[in-house]
Amino acid sequence: MKKQLLSFRDFLKTGSLGPIRPDMTMAEIVEVLGTPEHADPDYWTFGKLEISFDIEPPHQMNWFQIEEAGYLKGKSETVTDCFALALDGLSGKTKPSEFLGAGLWLPDQAKVFYATSGHDIGMNICAGLIQIHFHVATDFIGDQDTEAYLGASSTSQSMREIDSRAVLDSIYSYPSPKTEEVPGAFNWKLLSGSQYLALASGR
Repeated sequence: MKKQLLSFRDFLKTGSLGPIRPDMTMAEIVEVLGTPEHADPDYWTFGKLEISFDIEPPHQMNWFQIEEAGYLKGKSETVTDCFALALDGLSGKTKPSEFLGAGLWLPDQAKVFYATSGHDIGMNICAGLIQIHFHVATDFIGDQDTEAYLGASSTSQSMREIDSRAVLDSIYSYPSPKTEEVPGAFNWKLLSGSQYLALASGR
């Protein structure tokens, strides 16, 4: 069966993946995608697409995500049996600054949250209905404590170092804007998209 080609850029702009919207119910998802590959009562998977539902009827969607988005490559990537994603020049290797500079959102519509996450650094770009999650391994700081590194470095220096090492993890779409900190972190810091771009470029 020929897959319908969907735009990655449109998904990042709108939060909708073609006919898949984050405000759909479980029954509506069945109409579009059919039977899931794996189905828990409140969590379904279709290839790279994973969907969380409310446990109570009508099982409204909590969010959906493209899992392991860091492996997206080439001109297009299969997402489900029905859909492929036209990557539009973006990929799993795209850095936070490149997403922010791609003209997907207004300069300050996007917010960047970052914080220590275990021994490493977690980062989210929140823009409209979309959250893009990145992971930054901190091997480059040696034995230095991650929180101490963020505190001792200038924001410009740390953002340049973080941006070049950030690895795309997953991309979530929510029914309403989710502007929030890195999950599980209590020491999160916030930058606007334009602030982050200026700092990451050393301006």
